[in-house]
Amino acid sequence: MQVLFDLQEEINDLDLKASKHIVPVGSKMPTLKICEVDGIKTLKIKDRVDQIAGIGIPLDSLPVKPGDRITVTGRVAGGVSMGSWGVALSIEETNMRQAEECQLAQFTSPKSLFSLSYILTDADLGCVITVQTTRWGSINPTMDLYVDSILILRDKKVITVKEDPRSIVYTMENDQDIIPGGAIAAEGSGHNELFTEFLAHSGSPDVKVFLHDDKTKALYVSRRRKDWDGVDIRIKNLELMKGNNYRITVEGSIDGKAPEGTIITLQGLPGYTWRNNQLVNDSQSFTLRYSLTQTEIHQWHTVRITTNAIGAGVSFYIYSIEIKRLGLL
Repeated sequence: MQVLFDLQEEINDLDLKASKHIVPVGSKMPTLKICEVDGIKTLKIKDRVDQIAGIGIPLDSLPVKPGDRITVTGRVAGGVSMGSWGVALSIEETNMRQAEECQLAQFTSPKSLFSLSYILTDADLGCVITVQTTRWGSINPTMDLYVDSILILRDKKVITVKEDPRSIVYTMENDQDIIPGGAIAAEGSGHNELFTEFLAHSGSPDVKVFLHDDKTKALYVSRRRKDWDGVDIRIKNLELMKGNNYRITVEGSIDGKAPEGTIITLQGLPGYTWRNNQLVNDSQSFTLRYSLTQTEIHQWHTVRITTNAIGAGVSFYIYSIEIKRLGLL
């Protein structure tokens, strides 16, 4: 295992104002400070005015390659008595915020711990990895964060599968049970016009199949009333291979108006954990991507495409769903 970056190795003499590897990010930059908590030297992120205030790790400042894994551990300073809060390990591309891994929990103790992990892909190179918070609801989590560890590791056993067509596990386009003009409903719902082994609706939205640009199969998700109204990908039925890493990619767009603060998200079930999310505006396109670990393959039965509570009434299109085997872990 090759260590490409270790926060602890640099933290003693880290000049935060001159560092190429650790930079503050946000609409208003937070203050970064090195301190010691419970005998551990840690990087404190304070003076956070909103959820996107945090730290960034510019990948072009490090010799990273696809297949390298980044892990971040730390704790939250201060708790809240209500709401669901989390710390997100994110990918930033231009002005688009895409949280590639997001662990949500109720932070009700002064030392709530978090641990995040993500495997880099070709699309991530040149971007910025960020550590920020995420929210579920209207209250903004601006508590201080302590980052104890940032590691970027390279495992020589990682084999990235790129153009091999055998690496494609599932595509919505090739799902023979998805028929343009039909509607997807949950199994046993009693109003099932069309059911596929791998896709179903969650909650009670209308989900219709149509041809996008008169060429490819697409889904239209409308009449949403709750934040869980969306589309489920039933990964438990895909028979994913042990020892491999898988990438889920979902592409689509918002139909019409989206209230300010609307977030389109991928959730892992059980647990309803946000694994990828994107802040969206009116009629905006979105791309959600997530690398599925072996632990999650065994623990999860579904990945859900939906929105946060703010966007509960928003309709959206899904143009593509692809699950691809990236290689051995």
